[in-house]
Amino acid sequence: MQQATPWLVIRHVEHEGIGTLAQVLGEVGIEYQYLDVFRGETVPENLFGSLGLIIMGGPMGVYEAERYPFLQDEQRLIRQAAEAGSPVLGICLGAQLIAAALGARVYPGPQKEIGWSPVEVTTPGDEFTASLPSRFMAFHWHGDTFDLPAGATRLFRSDVYENQGFRCGRNVFAIQFHLEINAAMVDEWLADGGCQRELTAVPDVNPEIIRQQTAQWAEELEKLCAKVFGRFIGRFPQLE
Repeated sequence: MQQATPWLVIRHVEHEGIGTLAQVLGEVGIEYQYLDVFRGETVPENLFGSLGLIIMGGPMGVYEAERYPFLQDEQRLIRQAAEAGSPVLGICLGAQLIAAALGARVYPGPQKEIGWSPVEVTTPGDEFTASLPSRFMAFHWHGDTFDLPAGATRLFRSDVYENQGFRCGRNVFAIQFHLEINAAMVDEWLADGGCQRELTAVPDVNPEIIRQQTAQWAEELEKLCAKVFGRFIGRFPQLE
C-alpha cells in the first residue's frame, strides 16, 4: 500500500506549528506538509489529493481579510474540503476560520484570554469528548470569538468564552484553545516579539506565572491532545 499525499497544514506565523499533534499524526502514519501563508505561499483551490486539512492559529482576525487576503482563500478551501467529506481541523484562528467558512459570525471578544485557565466539556456524551474530565486546565491565547455555525455541536466552553470548540458532522472539528501546546512552545511564544508586544497590553497576565503553570499542567494537556485529536484523526483511512 502506498502512502497518501500528506495532510496540508496552513500556518499563519512560524511559531504556531502543530506541536504535540505531530505525534498523534505520526502514530497513525500520517505525514503533514506546512503551507506558510506568512511567507507568501498560495492557498490552493482544493486539497489536490491531500487527505486532510489543518488550519493553525495566528495574530490576525478573520474580519481582516482586506489586510490579509489569504483568509478568504482559506475559507473557500475549508468549505470545499468540508463539503467533500475530507477531515478539517482548526485550532484558534483556524477554528474561527472554520466558523466563518460555515456561515457563522466571528468578532472581537469581551477580553483577551491568555494563559492557563479551565475549559469545560459541554457535551460529555459526544464521541470526541467521552470520558474526558468535565473540567480541565488548557492554554489560551486569543481575543476573538465566534457564533456556532448552523448544525454544529458545541463541545467546550470556558468562563470567558461560551464557544471554545465544536464539530460539524464527523469530519469538521474546531478548537479555540491550544490543545496542541507543549512546554517548549510556550517558551517560544513568550520569547516571540509579537507575543511580547501583545502581553504589554494585558497587564494582568504575568509571563512568569504562565511558565510556572506550564510546568504544572502542560504534561496533562499533552495526554488530552493525544486522546481528543487521536479520536478525530483515527477516523480517517490514511493509506490507499
